[in-house]
Amino acid sequence: MQTVIEELIRKKIIPESFEYWSELKGGTNSKVALISNADSSLQYVIKQNTPEQIASEAAFFELYHGIPLLPKVAYVDPEFRYFLYHFLPGSTSYVRGSKAALMNELIDHMVRHYVQPESRQNYCWIEDPIRISEELDYAKSVIGLHINEKDHRLVQEIHTRRIGRMNSDRLYVLHGDFGVHNFLFEYGNLTGVIDPIPGLGRPLYDLLYAFCSSPGELHFSILLPAVQRLGVEDIHESDLVDDMIIALYKRICTCLLHHPNDLPEYLLAWNEWVYRSTIVHPPNSK
Repeated sequence: MQTVIEELIRKKIIPESFEYWSELKGGTNSKVALISNADSSLQYVIKQNTPEQIASEAAFFELYHGIPLLPKVAYVDPEFRYFLYHFLPGSTSYVRGSKAALMNELIDHMVRHYVQPESRQNYCWIEDPIRISEELDYAKSVIGLHINEKDHRLVQEIHTRRIGRMNSDRLYVLHGDFGVHNFLFEYGNLTGVIDPIPGLGRPLYDLLYAFCSSPGELHFSILLPAVQRLGVEDIHESDLVDDMIIALYKRICTCLLHHPNDLPEYLLAWNEWVYRSTIVHPPNSK
């Protein structure tokens, strides 16, 4: 990281006074550092990752430069070894508050502002049925006996049912990893969103991802007003239940891998949504 800082000073991207830096928590492949001048009156973040991820992440921030929750890019290395952005205050340590209030903030200040890409060349389709099928197979291998075989079959039935309405005609540039682990909070307030893995999809995908990313208050009565507030899609209740079950199934997989203590709460929510599925898709309607 010191080499990168010296390079930025040499290129006059940052002044020589930026000699103070500390390592921040990064992802699997990323290295992240906070740099500042002597009195910390000006702070930047340097992020290193694979060239593909640096290019994608920097492009996402530049595309949505008008969204205050997102970092402002200051410099992108021409070889995409790293990029530099203005520091956002806050911590990813999430203290649970009102999920409805958090969803409203995310919708009003982020998701509602998503746009369609000028070109799809550098994006994957997040909800490509083939991709989703592979993710569900993997999730099943992780979840195993934590839910019953009937529920595993339900997920496959829902996936088959959804294929007919999943199309790539109207897609938006999504954050792609839109969970509380990538939200910044300060004094209980949402202050930023970081670390996108951009892709194309429906804004509802990111909304459901955020909704499921913490285990509390995963109720239909909270989700429905959020979806209505989003206002991008006209979706039937039965389709929303299907989409939520898929999102929750994948989240239970993530929970088992990274946050197993949350499993009991997720399983309570799972049973609630499976029961709602029997209401919107009664057996005699098949």
